[in-house]
Amino acid sequence: MRLLIITRPDYFSGEAEAITALFQAGLETLHLRKPGTSASALRSLLDRIPAAFRQRIVTHECFELAKPYGLKGIHLNGRNPEPPAGFEGHISCSCHTLEEVKSRKADCGYVFLSPIYDSISKAGYASAFSTETLRQARQAGIIDDRVIALGGINESRLAEVRELGFGGAVVLGDVWGHLASGLVPHFLRLKRKTAPPVVLAIAGSDPSGGAGIQADIKTISALGGYAASAVTALTVQNTLGVQGVYPTPPQVVGEQVKAVLDDLPVCAVKIGMVPDAETAESIAGCLRQRPCPNVVYDPVMVSTSGRSLMSGTDMQASCRLLFPLCSVVTPNLHETARLTGRPLSTPGEMEHAARTLSERYGTSFLVKGGHLEGDQMCDVLYNKGTLTRFAQARVDSPNLHGTGCTLSSAVATELASGLPMEEAVDLAKSYVTQAIQAGKNQRLGQGNGPLWHFFQQHTY
Repeated sequence: MRLLIITRPDYFSGEAEAITALFQAGLETLHLRKPGTSASALRSLLDRIPAAFRQRIVTHECFELAKPYGLKGIHLNGRNPEPPAGFEGHISCSCHTLEEVKSRKADCGYVFLSPIYDSISKAGYASAFSTETLRQARQAGIIDDRVIALGGINESRLAEVRELGFGGAVVLGDVWGHLASGLVPHFLRLKRKTAPPVVLAIAGSDPSGGAGIQADIKTISALGGYAASAVTALTVQNTLGVQGVYPTPPQVVGEQVKAVLDDLPVCAVKIGMVPDAETAESIAGCLRQRPCPNVVYDPVMVSTSGRSLMSGTDMQASCRLLFPLCSVVTPNLHETARLTGRPLSTPGEMEHAARTLSERYGTSFLVKGGHLEGDQMCDVLYNKGTLTRFAQARVDSPNLHGTGCTLSSAVATELASGLPMEEAVDLAKSYVTQAIQAGKNQRLGQGNGPLWHFFQQHTY
């Protein structure tokens, strides 16, 4: 079930920024409704919204702006009941009776039916339908996936809207009522009720399935997200080690990323192997053009054994181009030592490194302590001036292949669900620990075996 948002009827300070933030958080379609507006006022708002997001906007007014601004389409209503002569493109419309729905569905991509519940934004605009009437309309085929519910919809009513057979829900008063208290987090809570969060994994392929893009997809799926992917390299590897790496042409990496971002409402991006500076530039260019609020980068610079996997020039390019675009970077101890130029062996040194790197690159750092000696594990997060330690007992397992990929993908998925950074990391670490526990007695391969990502469904 899709989730759509209608703008407030008035213009307000920061509106373009709020709309942009919603698009960055994965909003698929925005309906621009400004009764009585002038074309110049509407242009002023559209000009402040990045061009890449305008193709997700449907306008209720000034239909002549749809083509020059590259908008998704137009919406017909009482003020503007007919499309312009010769208009080609997406058309939706407002309906207030089931008879209207039956007559207009054939000519529209979808129709709004309202008011389903008492309106939040319009005082005295009461529900026009009983639940039983709507159920009968579904059974009769009137309500289907091209009918979108509007009016009085909030988080508690989304389940019933889905059960009634609507193809989507429109929110207005409920979402804009959270403008001061957390617009994007509230939107993400609503979105989780309608569709899984989309997470784009950009990483190398592991044919043995334990790490890389395969581990990312398993993790995202196990945590209830929808996994999209862009492959940066084909590797020849198994549980015994890496025998070869064949980078994807940088242009092709960028085309993959762009194809996903152009189509899917991506809520988070996880970046893994970036084999060279040209690939870093290609990925960075896509993310600059289509910013995402949740970018997690697991910098695959040094192998578990301490072997360098990136040249100094390529590493510097990734730091310069990608780190500033990230929400959090998740290096292991070897990678952190290479970034800081100093070896680390204690949680205190990890804290100092996390703070130093965060201040240098302007993003959060999660320094992973899996290579610390002893029975206690400790990861350190430095996020917006706050240090947090995540300590736990080490799980004795011979199967740890893909642990870093799994953790970073889990963090990205939890962030995509709207959780704050500390909570997202905490839940991601709990997931990884359980995946290690579930896989420690498996014998898949002759070397460092994989975690068991789907322990919630099956235990072997």
